[in-house]
Amino acid sequence: MLRLACCAMMGMLLTSACSKKPDAPDTDVTQGVEQPAGEVAAEVGQGTVTAVDTPHQIEVSKDYFTGSARVDDALFSVAPDLAADLLADARVRIEAMDEDARTYREADPEYFNPYSLSIEWTLVAQAGDLISIEGFTGAYSGGAHGNYGTDARIHDLAAKTDIALRDLMADPEGAMAASLPVVLSEIGRQRSEKAGGGGSADTFRGEAADAISAESILGGEIGLAASNVAERFGGFAVHFAPYEIGSYAEGAYKVTVPQAVFQDFLKPRYAALFAGEPAIAE
Repeated sequence: MLRLACCAMMGMLLTSACSKKPDAPDTDVTQGVEQPAGEVAAEVGQGTVTAVDTPHQIEVSKDYFTGSARVDDALFSVAPDLAADLLADARVRIEAMDEDARTYREADPEYFNPYSLSIEWTLVAQAGDLISIEGFTGAYSGGAHGNYGTDARIHDLAAKTDIALRDLMADPEGAMAASLPVVLSEIGRQRSEKAGGGGSADTFRGEAADAISAESILGGEIGLAASNVAERFGGFAVHFAPYEIGSYAEGAYKVTVPQAVFQDFLKPRYAALFAGEPAIAE
């Protein structure tokens, strides 16, 4: 029963990582975020606890749990409130998993394996008042393997709120209808490449078509891609978690749709923010 409770906690942690608008914590967990770098060590139980906080990261190392969180400098520069909120949310989740690990270790030390949690947020693109960020959460709670999840958000700096790809479109359904064939073909290509020739791109494309629709893409984890044209977006990127379109061993997938595919469906106020080709990092 305790093991089930721990697994439930893991699901909650990964789900929280993908939440579009994290709820504000009940306690002031952002208090240490702006403090200068420092290190505190204290003997606790059987191990040494080391907690390192800088303005942009958190690190906790214990004999039963290791946690870390980092929000990159660029995101703090352009959206300090958003960045601080992300770090505060990470702190809450680190503290929750720390407590879960300690409880399980005390209750069942023979079968306990140390837990870990890693959270990272990065600014990937900016044009006008819009930015796109990507998050990664990796967690291990003593099972056969760890779990991880990715997140993507579009944030309006002027309005100080997250928005969806749908909000950028005058015709969201038309945009997705045009984009779906690109997404399916790219999934087929990537899966075939990962298989090392063990499956055809057409076969993988067909499997993806059974699992993915235009509407599911629109409601999925979507961010905006940087462009080879300065201060513009080159397209949008949709993220698929492990198991969503392939085996766990295949890992997560990220598919980028060039802006030329959906340019005609954008609202006029956003159309000028898109140009060129996606600048995809190797």
